[in-house]
Amino acid sequence: MATSGASSVRRHVLAALGLAALGHIAYIHTLDAPKPVYHCPLDSDGLAHHWADENCYWSSSYAEAREKFVALGNRLREQVHQSRNEGALKVLVAQSMQYDIGAEDFATHIKSLQGNDVEPQTIFPGSNTVDALLLTIRGKGKGDGENVDIIHSSGTHGVEGYLGSAVQLRFLHELFLENQNLHRSPDNSGRVRKILLIHSVNPYGMRHHRRTNENNVDLNRNVLDDETWSEVLKRDPNYVGAVDGDWTLNPFVPINEEGELFSWADAARRGGFEGDTTRLERRDEEVAKAASGGDNGAKKNALALLDERPNEVVAWLEEKKTILMVTASVLYQIAVQGFVNGKRMLVSPQYHKPSGISYGGFKLENSILAVQHAINEFAAFDAEKDRVLWIDVHTGLGRFGDYTTLMKGNWGKGMSDEGSRDSDAKHAWIATFQSRLAAAGMGQGASYDPGVSAGYDASIGFVTDAVLCPPPMCLGLNQEFGTRPGAAMAVALIVENSGFNSPPRRYGALTSWAFYPKRLSWRRKTLRGGMEMLRAALDF
Repeated sequence: MATSGASSVRRHVLAALGLAALGHIAYIHTLDAPKPVYHCPLDSDGLAHHWADENCYWSSSYAEAREKFVALGNRLREQVHQSRNEGALKVLVAQSMQYDIGAEDFATHIKSLQGNDVEPQTIFPGSNTVDALLLTIRGKGKGDGENVDIIHSSGTHGVEGYLGSAVQLRFLHELFLENQNLHRSPDNSGRVRKILLIHSVNPYGMRHHRRTNENNVDLNRNVLDDETWSEVLKRDPNYVGAVDGDWTLNPFVPINEEGELFSWADAARRGGFEGDTTRLERRDEEVAKAASGGDNGAKKNALALLDERPNEVVAWLEEKKTILMVTASVLYQIAVQGFVNGKRMLVSPQYHKPSGISYGGFKLENSILAVQHAINEFAAFDAEKDRVLWIDVHTGLGRFGDYTTLMKGNWGKGMSDEGSRDSDAKHAWIATFQSRLAAAGMGQGASYDPGVSAGYDASIGFVTDAVLCPPPMCLGLNQEFGTRPGAAMAVALIVENSGFNSPPRRYGALTSWAFYPKRLSWRRKTLRGGMEMLRAALDF
């Protein structure tokens, strides 16, 4: 009886906490009400005279962000070709490339692409494209110094892409204005370098306000080499407790397009796992019981009665109930496991459950193939000769508006594997860049929060890791900007993924709230921080 009483108290406490969290989310959401639409014309005259308000750098949709990015690239190309004084402009060459992620035969599509530096880039409405813009620019520094080229990417996590897009748009707009104001003889003393801007790595996610792509794949867990793909499929799916916590992470019945119920045990065996599957089978039995009715008969009868009411009422009740239940479940996991362990369970990749949270896929996704082509073929960066600094912009973790700089060990592996003097020389440029960031107070971020990186020790497959950014010639870093408390973001991710896998429910507004705040104070602070890092790279 005592145990039953304690359990009852715990349930009531969790319910109260869930209600409080839901109320807080509703209150904060009112502070993020949509802002007025600003007049931001995309012709040359409009860019020169009507983009004084920095709100023009922000977009309310993927289509708007892409249109602005493509238009600014077109205007820069026009400036380059209209300039009679070669070398007078800051931008010497501007080329564009567009990857249609939804192409039926993507391998053939990608082979047919050629860089465009003459004709205006066009947009096909409704398509999801990764857009790449390659600029050759003259910047600061001595022309005879060692060169470091730059990659700047946005939208790896879809809904997080609006900040990275805003940084790219501001950078391009500043270049456009500088070119307009340059009426002088060419200055050939500056260092010439290439900068590759990759806009919206995950266009589907950005369009639908999801972190994952059209296949529910987290692209920042998808970049693995062949050997690692084999290893992750063979390992225990419960290696960080994802199966034990499946009822929290994936609170829905996982049925595929063929109407079959997903099985952890079967998926593990297909991947080559040879260990004990008892725990996996137990979870499969729990899900099968829920799918067949089990203890949910009363719940189904209640929902059947509700279905007789207007759909709007049912949808509203379902949404609030789902958020409340997931909030209580997340808080329970944090109370039992601790925040870091709970976070590790959420963010660590799993490669067995396609409908689940943090699914890393089973092969490189089209978006990743596009990024790979943009780096190796379009920009033609040479992994043996060219030093490349890659900034990938994210939102979510950390203090509201502040950023943390994360480097997922891609260059550290190379340093530890080679102890020679030659290796030290190859890595010297990385140490120099890091020391400059530290001297400017940017070494680990404008307001470093050690909690941001906690729990990521089991995460692999980052876009900026060694597969696409091999050390020691490439240094990849993630610039992570804080938005909401960690528990609130976990609730948003779980609820959105549950809705995505339980059509026709969609919760894109919740993930948008969690990862793309509309407050002007957040926008100003994050845009300033994003430009600060990009300028530090350009000045290096």
